[in-house]
Amino acid sequence: MTPLLKIDNLEKRIGTLHLENISLTLEPGYIFGLIGRNGAGKTTLIRTLMNLYQKDGGSVTVDGCPMDTMEREAKDRIGFVLDDFLFEEKLSIASNGKLFGSTYSHYDHGLFLKFCERFELDPKQKTGRLSKGQKTRFQLAFALSHQAKLFIMDEPASGLDPLFRKDLTGCMQELVEDGTRSILFSTHLTADLDQIGDYIALIDEGHFYFCSDMESLRERYRLLEGSREAVEALQGPQILAVVHEDYGSTALAEYPGPELTGRLASRAPTLNELLYYLQKGGCIR
Repeated sequence: MTPLLKIDNLEKRIGTLHLENISLTLEPGYIFGLIGRNGAGKTTLIRTLMNLYQKDGGSVTVDGCPMDTMEREAKDRIGFVLDDFLFEEKLSIASNGKLFGSTYSHYDHGLFLKFCERFELDPKQKTGRLSKGQKTRFQLAFALSHQAKLFIMDEPASGLDPLFRKDLTGCMQELVEDGTRSILFSTHLTADLDQIGDYIALIDEGHFYFCSDMESLRERYRLLEGSREAVEALQGPQILAVVHEDYGSTALAEYPGPELTGRLASRAPTLNELLYYLQKGGCIR
């Protein structure tokens, strides 16, 4: 099966940020999440793989189409939801659909209007007057209307109310259900990824600290919880961080064996907890 996205050794330098040795493969039917602090390189990576920034090295292939030599065909397969709104804000939703839809080979304006109705958007409203949540819905309706196979989203849930965030995650799950489409999205709202993510990459200072399927990630990292004395007694390179609180102590361990877990409670961390303990241990910024 042809991957919907294949990135090999992508490199981009902007100011002090240096994306380097970024590689990943995304097969159809999966949701891939990018996490990391602000400024770590998430948005730069997304803009570079979409060729909005010219890369300094490596390659990007979308559904078998190299971005270097078949950019039009590659972008024809991409639906995007970006934090920066790239549509004409003086035009109505419907006019934007027609204008930008003409650049896609499979755009269906009738389908676009149906998705606008589903997402409670008025086609006559000017896009410059849309709220943050409405702009996200508009971009998603447009992406769905030109039969995109790879959806690329940069912080799609940022600034949205909890109700629409729930609707958005549900919609994302629907998109990949039939196994023909995939989603790559960046977020700082890691609770969403805990629910729907199949693959996760943590980007830190332009590099992938890890890039893994969710199941393997939960096996790799464990939180070991117990008394201060028991946690302080833990030794070895597997111990990445130790945090003492009034209610008890916790260590983050990587592939801990029974010699470490025997007398302590052990559980997989949430993504938010994993980021917290990696930062506490100085593993990431």
